[in-house]
Amino acid sequence: MNEIFAIAGSTWRNVLRLKVVYFLVFCVWVLVACALNYDVLSLGLEKELLIDASLMLNTITAVLIVLSLTFEIPKELKDGVALSMLSKPLGRTHYLIGKMLGNMVIGFVLCALVAAGSFLIFRVSFNDTVGQTMLQSQVLVILSVIPMSALAVLFAVALPEIVAPIVTVLVIWFSHSMGLLSNLPVIYGGILPDLELFNFKASAVYQTVIPWSYVVLVTLWGICYAVFAASLASLIFSRKDIR
Repeated sequence: MNEIFAIAGSTWRNVLRLKVVYFLVFCVWVLVACALNYDVLSLGLEKELLIDASLMLNTITAVLIVLSLTFEIPKELKDGVALSMLSKPLGRTHYLIGKMLGNMVIGFVLCALVAAGSFLIFRVSFNDTVGQTMLQSQVLVILSVIPMSALAVLFAVALPEIVAPIVTVLVIWFSHSMGLLSNLPVIYGGILPDLELFNFKASAVYQTVIPWSYVVLVTLWGICYAVFAASLASLIFSRKDIR
């Protein structure tokens, strides 16, 4: 376990120390606040537009964070950094789990910052309290980092360096479109995660109540899928020739 936490800690510390990361978070806040300028074009629905924009931009933030894994793992394998770590008393499974957990921490922190900034903008702009559904919707976006990180680890070790990020983006997009693709049994059979389970933008906009039990169950599902994807990635990685 110490090895896993060491890899995870190194992963998230290296990213969260970068000042450019917080500048990008600030840029997201600015984009969320820009929704206030479209009161005429949105026919007076700028409040709803701001909520929707904040959730959409936070989802994009989560995807970009997860996508970094598909660049980082192949780069470490190519540069020999991973080989150096794996030559020590560190198993390949430990390495992958550490990378995945570290990426989850990054996602949780940065997406939480985006959500907090959106709440503050909403509170100041409309002098209104943040509703429970809006909070729950942002929490679900943050929790979606769990299955997406595992998916990124899987593709990072299973696919070539150039292909992995492209496939990861496509799969995440497809997984956010389960309502359109429910007729495809291979997708609905659990091979790909149903990320629509984490998408409650409409509920946040129209203030539809979401039971907290649902949030808990979706979290458990995300963890179970992450275990499945990480196990599959470990199986593939154990058979991979690293030089």
